[in-house]
Amino acid sequence: MSGTEKRGVRPAPAGASGLLRNIGPGVVVSGSVVGSGELLVTTRMGAEAGYVFLWGVILACVVKFFLQVELGRQCLLHGRSTIQVLDQVAGFRLLGTSWIAWLCVIGYFSVMIALIGIYDAVTGLMITVVPGLPTNLWAVLIFLFMSVLLYRGLYDDLEKLVTGLVATFSLIVIGSVLFLQTTPYAVGGAELASGFRLALPAEGAFVALAVMGSVGATAVELFMYPYWISEKGYTDFVGKDDGSDAWRQRYRGWMRVLYVDALVCTGIATAITCAYYLLGASVLNQLNVVPQGMKVVEQVSLIFTETIGDWAYYLFMFGGFCTLFSTLVVFTASSGRITVDFLRQVGVGALEDGARRLKTIRLLQIAFPLSWLGATLVLAEKPLALLLLGANANALLLIPLAFGVLHLAMAARGQERMSMRSEIGLLLSIWVIISFTAVNYYLK
Repeated sequence: MSGTEKRGVRPAPAGASGLLRNIGPGVVVSGSVVGSGELLVTTRMGAEAGYVFLWGVILACVVKFFLQVELGRQCLLHGRSTIQVLDQVAGFRLLGTSWIAWLCVIGYFSVMIALIGIYDAVTGLMITVVPGLPTNLWAVLIFLFMSVLLYRGLYDDLEKLVTGLVATFSLIVIGSVLFLQTTPYAVGGAELASGFRLALPAEGAFVALAVMGSVGATAVELFMYPYWISEKGYTDFVGKDDGSDAWRQRYRGWMRVLYVDALVCTGIATAITCAYYLLGASVLNQLNVVPQGMKVVEQVSLIFTETIGDWAYYLFMFGGFCTLFSTLVVFTASSGRITVDFLRQVGVGALEDGARRLKTIRLLQIAFPLSWLGATLVLAEKPLALLLLGANANALLLIPLAFGVLHLAMAARGQERMSMRSEIGLLLSIWVIISFTAVNYYLK
């Protein structure tokens, strides 16, 4: 992929330390996963419903693990991007591309309405912290900051940046949950037990569906995952399948790395999402505060100031900036790559040239946030509403994406077929996603 130095085959690392040193794509995805959904949607759900939906939050985080692994496995086996995986599905084709690839790409870009909401929320955050500058100026400054960071377009740079952001806000929010237990808002055993009764809050059904679409490895993050696997170099490390024992050994070894990478992504998302949900259910619900409007991040800051103290306000705002900004950065970087990949798939031959492809990606990494900037200037004051709409679109995108992955997985034969355990996990995941979506739309 663009901006990455290609490397030859290499054996997979051995031992726990070797595995952990070689993960990375899941960390990059976590920068998008652990973002607006956790900070805004999950705390909003806790504020509305209390502890009752804790089981749904955990389920939404872990249920997509097998989809993530299977998309990654296809990339290791064949070097296929998500679009190339979906293109294997039979049926109607437009411009030489499968109908389901078109459907999923349209769904992917429909989720961008949420990015307008996130951009709006970041702008509102900066206005709150530094009120002396006009709203429009902050919106422009955020755009310029993103453009400078993404211009080089190198995977290693992005991985280091996102790792720092993820680590920072992870420590901040988990520390806040620990402080919570020393306050009147402490979470007791009875409250936790009430969160596992499998109840669905009818009054929060719209937000509940948004939780499925915005926490854990969501549909758009699943879409991104193979691109980051390729840029990390896993595909090169495994090499072409020549039928040799050496290739099979490399493949099995790097699949272990991929499993650990996906587990780390899922683990980070689950821990931080549950932390945000508990803070929302314990603090915002008791205060009867439902976050909304341009200053939604400031309203959510009560989960820190009420637990740690007023001095933690700026600590939270810094963590909130890391959370939201990392989502913007990863989504922008991924969308540039996905757009170029799709254009190549439908026959834009000029993008076969590596230098032109890299230039196009860089231009798109400016064009996407520029469009969000323009929309933010027009649609200000509605960040959470836009985010919830995008999150619901994200939840719906899971269904055709899961269908495409399942179709390909079930059609595979021999060593290309996943293990029985993974097949069962994938089938259960898809059943949960469809059932969850259907029940919430019925309640809505």
